[in-house]
Amino acid sequence: MSFLNKMFGRSDKAAPVSTGEAIQKLRETEEMLNKKQDFLEKKIDVEMAAARKNAKTNKRAALQALKRKKRYEKNLQQIDGTLSTIEMQREALESANTNTAVLTTMNDAAK
Repeated sequence: MSFLNKMFGRSDKAAPVSTGEAIQKLRETEEMLNKKQDFLEKKIDVEMAAARKNAKTNKRAALQALKRKKRYEKNLQQIDGTLSTIEMQREALESANTNTAVLTTMNDAAK
């Protein structure tokens, strides 16, 4: 496999990402997921309104709206899980970054 990587110009090692860049990327992903969350919540409200509107007159349309609402809720739940994971990762990186800065300062002070 490494022969093919060398042949087509792909390096064996990717450039390491700094903690600051990783934290920034996680924040951007968090913002994007929060926007998607807001969008899905609005879609859920729209589908619920459509289901209520069609509840007496058009049962098939009401059921379809409820199915879409349920699918949106499932997607929203997945996003919630992803967001909590990203928050934990970001906080761990920030904590590690702070610890590194403190240890560097203590090392400089000891010299």
